[in-house]
Amino acid sequence: MAKFITTDFSVTLNDVDFSSSVASVTLEQTAETQETTSFGNTARTRISGLQDATISVDFHQDFGASGIDSTFGPLLGSAIPFEIKPTSDAVSATNPAYSGTCIVTSYSPFSNAVGELATLSVSWEVTGPITRSTAA
Repeated sequence: MAKFITTDFSVTLNDVDFSSSVASVTLEQTAETQETTSFGNTARTRISGLQDATISVDFHQDFGASGIDSTFGPLLGSAIPFEIKPTSDAVSATNPAYSGTCIVTSYSPFSNAVGELATLSVSWEVTGPITRSTAA
């Protein structure tokens, strides 16, 4: 896959495909650094430390029986699996799947003004490593 327009991301949370309810998704991965500079060094030195990640999703709110509210409202405080792919196609070298577990640390069912599309934005911390798969 070369350059592409994001129109078909696949976003699965708690083993449910929410792609048609997602307006945007971000998976931010970071790595801490630990300073190892000691006497005699003439420049700071560092080593890589623990990795961390956060998943952020902007949803179109849905109060239906299997919608956003009925799914995530009861999961506050729970760890859930996630998987994100650039397209809904099968996992491949050009369509990798990023997966792991995140904790539903916040949920705000209402956050809109009059006349706006009902939306919901979440930012959940990942617990454990992120796996990047290129084969199903």
